[in-house]
This record gives sequence, C-alpha cells and structure tokens, in this order.
Amino acid sequence: MPSITPSKSTTITRIARIPYLNSAPFFRGLSVGEGCELVDSVPRQLGIMAAAGDVTAGLLPLADYFRLEDTFERIGPFGIAVRGRAQSVLLFSRQPIRQLDGAVIAVTDHTSSSALLLRLLLETRYQIIPAGYERRQHAEKRYQNESMLKDRRQDGEADALLLIGDEALQFHQTNRHYPYEIDLGFEWWLWQHLPFVFAVWAVRKDAPAHEKKHLETALIKALARNSAQLEAIAQEHTTSLHIPSTELHAYLSSFVYRLSQPEEDAINQFKKLVNEHHLL
Repeated sequence: MPSITPSKSTTITRIARIPYLNSAPFFRGLSVGEGCELVDSVPRQLGIMAAAGDVTAGLLPLADYFRLEDTFERIGPFGIAVRGRAQSVLLFSRQPIRQLDGAVIAVTDHTSSSALLLRLLLETRYQIIPAGYERRQHAEKRYQNESMLKDRRQDGEADALLLIGDEALQFHQTNRHYPYEIDLGFEWWLWQHLPFVFAVWAVRKDAPAHEKKHLETALIKALARNSAQLEAIAQEHTTSLHIPSTELHAYLSSFVYRLSQPEEDAINQFKKLVNEHHLL
C-alpha cells in the first residue's frame, strides 16, 4: 500500500484529468472554477499522485480508490463502467487465453485497475500462472516491419500485451501480430455476470466543502451536456485517433457514467476478490 501524505495544495486545487476518449463526457467543457487547475494524468500515475498529495480530486482508478479510502471519498454516483465489452481494455495475445500458463505478459504502465482485473481473470478464473507480468511502455511500437518482427523472440518480446484507453483502441485498428484479442470487461461479465467499474470520481476528504460541492455540480452539468453530444465528441476525436466517428460514437455509447446498484454490486465484488487474493 502506498504511503499517504497530506495534500500539498495550498492555493491551487489540482483536479486530475484522464486524457482518454472515454473520459471526455466528464472533462469536455468542465468548469472547475477559480483556484482550480486540470492536470493530465494516465490512471496509474493518477493513483501515485493522489497518494502523494499532489491532486485533490480526479477520476480515480478503482484499485487506487480501495488503497486510498481513508483519504478520499466518492463524488456522487460518477465513474466509468461497462456492462459487457469495454473495447479499450484489451489483452493482445499470441495464444488463446487458456494457453497462457508460463507466458510473459507485458502490462502497459498506464493501468492500475485493469492490471488487477487481468490477474484475477488469469489466476482465479482460468487457474493460469504466467511466468511474469512486466510493466513497460507499449513495446510493439518498436516493431514496424516484418524483418524486425522476425527477431521478436530474441529481443525478449512478451507473449501477450495488455493495453488500455486510446492506445488499445488504436492498436486494435492496426494489430496484425496478435491473433487473439481478449476484452477484459467482457471476460468479467461472463465470469461474474456484473458490470465492471474501472474508475470512480473521488475527492480528498480534507478538501473544503464548497470545493467538493462546486466540483459535483460541475460534473452534473458537464455530463448532462456531453451525454447529449456523444456524436460531436466522436467527431472531434476521429482525426487524432484515426478511427471512424461512427465507431467512436458506438464506443462512447457503451459506457455507464452514472453508477447504479449493479455497478455498486460490482465494486463490492471486485474489492472482495482483490482482498481475498491479496492483490492490493
């Protein structure tokens, strides 16, 4: 468990912004108010910053929220969840999932909750013990032609690769070297018959009450506005992601941003399993 330090913020309230398309319904046009600033951070780094007291609030990965519950509290019913396929939490594999026993699995250094979900699925659902999980940058970017791919084994490349967010979306479009793509959200759904919650909005308990209220109100307004503009959001990102806007619109439409009882049940079940298997 990371050590938790008091907030370092004195005059500026720092709110972490996840720079992924699936977070845009919260952050597009979000009015954080005077004395606040948005700080871009990928999920795993956000957890580290939250533990260090470097951010006041953010869309905290569920695994990190579990670790920091003494310091952070949730903001309303807001989070990111799927009821079935996530489409951007993908394990790209050279073998079927049931054949990954003894495999080396590369895990993007962006992920927090999805890394724990992967371990639960492999080690608990499928009784598979990989040779190891290696945190790394997206190594496959190094392999841009067939001659380099021929030397993959000598270079120590992994048997499977976990990617999340926009990087997973983009790699799915160009993947030619991993014949198996496993959607972790769908695997969880098949296993537990529950949604999967990747992140929840949370704020430091010692933050001023008026700041908490302002942020909650801002989230309500931003989500209400952007939920009616998913097509526009998709169109805004089609050029940078090199993915048709129709696909991006369908992708955005699959997420649950206001968590209800099924998501709360899923949070409790994930926490129970993580604790039982000592993964935190």
